[in-house]
Amino acid sequence: MKASHCGSIRFGVFEFSPQAGELRKQGMRVKIGPQACKVLALLLEHPGQVQTREELRQRLWPADTFGDFEHSLNKAVHALREAVGDSATSPRYIETVVGQGYRFIPILQENSQAVSKRRSPHRIESVAVLPFTSETPDPELEFVNKKITERTVDTLSRVPGLRVLAYGMVQRYRQQRDPDVRRVGLSLMVSAVVAGELVRRNGELLLHVELIDVSDGSQRWGAQLKEAWSEVLGAPEKLADQICNQLYPLMVPKRTKVSRIGVKPISAFKLRQLANGRKTA
Repeated sequence: MKASHCGSIRFGVFEFSPQAGELRKQGMRVKIGPQACKVLALLLEHPGQVQTREELRQRLWPADTFGDFEHSLNKAVHALREAVGDSATSPRYIETVVGQGYRFIPILQENSQAVSKRRSPHRIESVAVLPFTSETPDPELEFVNKKITERTVDTLSRVPGLRVLAYGMVQRYRQQRDPDVRRVGLSLMVSAVVAGELVRRNGELLLHVELIDVSDGSQRWGAQLKEAWSEVLGAPEKLADQICNQLYPLMVPKRTKVSRIGVKPISAFKLRQLANGRKTA
């Protein structure tokens, strides 16, 4: 478990921002209630140490709610475990210390060089491009979502030696708000999954997209893209091409020319701009 430079705390495949009260799994936002969020924040302050029920009550519940405290705490811990896929009987993150309270189980972090060495030989041979999730139903956003997904599937399918699932095989996941990406990948029998989230806000489209390695749930690549909504609505394929240009080097066999899939490569400078969420000309 470690804290990132922006104040977020990472554990396993999760990232939690105490300031924003936001939990993400492999970059995808996980719905979590305010009380469960407060409990998680407190447990993460001192991982490995028991937080007694009385300490939780004093810090998280006003004095006048004492009568409902036991039920409220049990409900919050249950919701927290649901959010992180944990179990009370066989905990990975949240442990119940009988007669005392709860503690967050510290997660040992692998050495980054060791992780890099383990991943480097692994080549992606098959991929599923899932429709992106979105916060609220929006017909225009659904149209853009479909176009981007279809274009990404069509473009990646031209990579020699790469098996790409057809759009018809993945479109059923359009209705799922927070899919377990790794589990989906295992069920589809692919080695990697492209997934992300679309947010339409203040005349702009924000897209978080990532490539997840199904073998271990790790993120092989990720980016935050931002474009004017009017431009995306008029030509959603351009955003798909930006995604494919960044995915292509991870999937194409060595010695294969970029022109084989018909997508014009972009400069390293523009790739850095896209990764930082800035628009390119």
